[in-house]
Amino acid sequence: MNRRHFSQTAGLAAIGAAITRSVRAADAARPSRSERKDWAREHLRGLNGLVMPSFTPDFKSLDEEAIRIDIRHRIKQGFTSCTVSANGANTEQTKRMWELVREETAGKIGMGALGGDLPFLQKLGCSYTMVSFPRNAKVDTEDQVYAEFRKIIDSTSMAAVLYGSPVAALRKFHPSGIPLNIFDRLADHPNVVGMKLTHPMSASTAFELCDRLADRLIMGPVNFDHLPLLAKSHKNIQWSGLWITDALQSPEKPYGVEFMDLIIKGHLADAMKVYYQMEPLIQGIYDLQAPLLLHEGHPWLHMKYLQWATGGNGGLLPLKPNPFEPALDAAGRELIKSNFKKAGITPVDRPEEEFIVGKAAYAKGVRASQLSSRPLYTP
Repeated sequence: MNRRHFSQTAGLAAIGAAITRSVRAADAARPSRSERKDWAREHLRGLNGLVMPSFTPDFKSLDEEAIRIDIRHRIKQGFTSCTVSANGANTEQTKRMWELVREETAGKIGMGALGGDLPFLQKLGCSYTMVSFPRNAKVDTEDQVYAEFRKIIDSTSMAAVLYGSPVAALRKFHPSGIPLNIFDRLADHPNVVGMKLTHPMSASTAFELCDRLADRLIMGPVNFDHLPLLAKSHKNIQWSGLWITDALQSPEKPYGVEFMDLIIKGHLADAMKVYYQMEPLIQGIYDLQAPLLLHEGHPWLHMKYLQWATGGNGGLLPLKPNPFEPALDAAGRELIKSNFKKAGITPVDRPEEEFIVGKAAYAKGVRASQLSSRPLYTP
């Protein structure tokens, strides 16, 4: 799959966007300010990073020292907030991970969530959460879809970021599977502040969403191929997050952070210079992740390896094999390192065994032979 397949209609979409904007001039009267929306314009900026679990050799308990290494790595990366993606962790372990994030990030960077225990996250000080359509919900009308989203949004005072990802059950309301009319209504809610535009989204869909929503929401493209043109045509293109942004940079060469900063300042020519430096990384993460997202899968262990390759803890995750959650093999590991090198980033020069057990455990003398298993990792 080639990311440019999804971008080939960008020019037509831009023309259509301009026409639609003129037809919808009355939208200027819509409410566009609230305490949460004002907060988002000031703080929902730059890049957000993911923090994933690290475990003891038996995979039964968290390795808290290792998780702290990864949280500090998010801070070193220059990310403006971080998010727990607790793959393989149980409910109590997930809560403990959030407590560690709160301890390490307090006064330094913010916290954003992928959903979860919203009362707990709100009490902990989490600023925003992504809101997705409940996959088990049965709906026949747009009003019912709207009501399902409102149940979640109204259950918390945290700022809400809508998840712009296709849902098969919602294609009856929009060909993309993204309920555009419902999101248009939700954009007026005072606590709805942004939207994540998922990786394999077509350029045409991204433009349509921005044209309808960017006057009221911070739009967060994941596909960096779309970002400069969206920023040229729409306001509120200032954030990207809730995905593996580590794939684009290292603490020493924070391409993604620099790119977003230049986009925000409107320095698009300079932003494109950074874009071409990190283009091998943009292509690499697209090729790896976009096909899986179409099936609601993720390359979780590859994501851990991406973090380890630039200074994170690494370590395996207790996940079961899945056709859309691929194993990390030697070719995948070499490709990740090769893409970093193409972008001028030198990956860590450490034994592969350090990744397998995690940096913190390896420093204590733990070796791969002590693990109870090696899930999703092949030599």
